Amino acid sequence: MTPRVVSGVPDARSALYAQLPGADFRHASRVQTMRGGRTALQAYRNLAAAVPGWFDGLMTLRNRSLRLLGMKDLGALRAVQTTGTPRPGERLGIFTLQALGDAAIVLEDDDRHLRVQLAVQWHGDNVLEVATVVHVHNAFGHLYMQPVAPIHRLIVPHLLQRQVRAYT
Repeated sequence: MTPRVVSGVPDARSALYAQLPGADFRHASRVQTMRGGRTALQAYRNLAAAVPGWFDGLMTLRNRSLRLLGMKDLGALRAVQTTGTPRPGERLGIFTLQALGDAAIVLEDDDRHLRVQLAVQWHGDNVLEVATVVHVHNAFGHLYMQPVAPIHRLIVPHLLQRQVRAYT
């Protein structure tokens, strides 16, 4: 039987727990899967590599259309460097690395519309969690999150389920 992905809000174990007060969007998905010695960085790279093509197609559409409204081109979610050890402050795909440890990685993108934080973290040796916290800065950020929030709630569990299948 394949373990089921459980979604909710980040709990006290989350690397993003301190960011929850005042957040406009909070989401965490976790699943039991084999760690197999993987660090949080490797788990993030595995998740990024598993992003389906249709989703990166949506990112391309987002980048082209929102550039006209002054939002930056984030690139593709799959465009994460697969080698080397990044340092805090460096870009890692569409995010900037904030913190890096064996069990947790915290990434962020902050612009004039919203601040997005993402944590990929191991709880023990067999629970992988992806947590996201968003603080919206203005009305456009709220509008932007209307379609993004439900898609996020679908894609993250999907990516975690793909991890389970790949590592069992």
